[in-house]
Order: sequence, then structure tokens, then C-alpha cells
Amino acid sequence: MFKLLLLFAHLLGTSLALGAIVATDIRLLRRLADDRVRIAPPNPYVMRLITIALMVLYVTGGAMILLGLGADPTYLSGNPKLQGKLVLVVVLTINAFVLHRYTFPGLARGRRVARWKPRDFLRVAVPVALSNCLWLYCAFLGIARPWSRTVSIDFVLGTALWLFGTTLVAVMAVLVIAAQDRTNAEPGWIDVLKRRIDRLATALRI
Repeated sequence: MFKLLLLFAHLLGTSLALGAIVATDIRLLRRLADDRVRIAPPNPYVMRLITIALMVLYVTGGAMILLGLGADPTYLSGNPKLQGKLVLVVVLTINAFVLHRYTFPGLARGRRVARWKPRDFLRVAVPVALSNCLWLYCAFLGIARPWSRTVSIDFVLGTALWLFGTTLVAVMAVLVIAAQDRTNAEPGWIDVLKRRIDRLATALRI
């Protein structure tokens, strides 16, 4: 029963974090339709929610590992998938520090994306892409029972690297769109695209 409660709390922590992250990403979609895009950092409530969720995941995840080791001494050493997940959780934690220490303070300056320098794009795109893909991938690993004791840690981490690369390309594409100001003259591709984004955002009511 205790293990079941831990699993439930772990699931709640994951759901809280993913809900906050997805909601933030959807709100960003709405901002892309603006004439001159400025990307603000997440509000303090969202950041506190994600921090609390991360703490819950640490406590419940650690407790479940201890229970597993008590029942089977090879619970961790014989499960490369779990080893890979722990590595990714550490990376996710370090990345959270980078977001709070470097990325969010930069966004708080309120500069238009069109005026960003290449290092500004990298300072935002890399940790944001890493955060989004690792949260989702770690959640997937939590339910990927068929991978337990069957896949190698290289496969787990290699898949994470591929997902990060794909997500990074997507985030950079979003930022490139955000950096394009509307022409306010002869409608160009960016005007058409932003109008479509605006209609989509309105339909989603975000």
C-alpha cells in the first residue's frame, strides 16, 4: 500500500510539472502573433509549482528506489533504464539551475526577440529545449516498463540526445518566427503566418 501511495504521489508530481510546462508553452504560442514579440519569463507561481513538483519527484522517486533495493539488491545495478533516468534527472536539475540563473533573468529585461544576439537565442533555446524534452522523456521512462532490464543505458541516453536535438530545432524555429516583426505594409509571409497563429490561439482561448 505504501509503495502504491508513493507511486501515486510521483504521478501527481509529474502531472503538476508537465501541466505547468505545457501551459507555458501554449501561452508562448499566443505571443508569436504579436507585432513585436517580447518573451517574458514564467511567472513566480509557475516556477514555484515546478520546483515543488521536482522536490516531490525527488522524494518519492528516491523512496521507491530504496524500496526496490530492499526487495532486490540488483534493482538499480541490473536496470540500465533506471540508471539512465537518474542521469537525466540530474541533467534536468542542473538545467533548472541554468534556467533560473541565466535564462529567465535575461528574458526579464524585456527586449524584443528581433533585437536578440545569437548568444541570446542560444541562452534561451538550449535550456528550454532540454527542459521540455527531458520532462516528457523522463515521464515516458517512468511508464516504459518493457524497457526495464532490456535496453542499454546507451540506448536510453542516445534517445534522449536525439529528442533534444529535435526539440532544439523546433524551439529555434519558434524563436526565428518570434524575431520577425510584422511589416505593417505589404503583407508578407510573416504577416500571414502570424495571423494564422493568432486565429489558432483565439480558437484555443489562450
